[in-house]
Amino acid sequence: MSDASISPEQLRQLCEQLGLQRAFKLYPDAVRAAAERGLRPLGDPPGSHVATAAPAAVFNPARFERDP
Repeated sequence: MSDASISPEQLRQLCEQLGLQRAFKLYPDAVRAAAERGLRPLGDPPGSHVATAAPAAVFNPARFERDP
């Protein structure tokens, strides 16, 4: 995600989807700041890794079954 700020229309739609219309009406600056803060990435992955370098493992319950 880029550092560009969220557009007013995108923010309105996001608030509508999440049920935050009233909060947006009462505190538009706070909601905008929270949305922009929440949409920024937490940080870069370490080293030369990319965010999708290691997919999550899939749980397979058959691997844990024992033969009687």
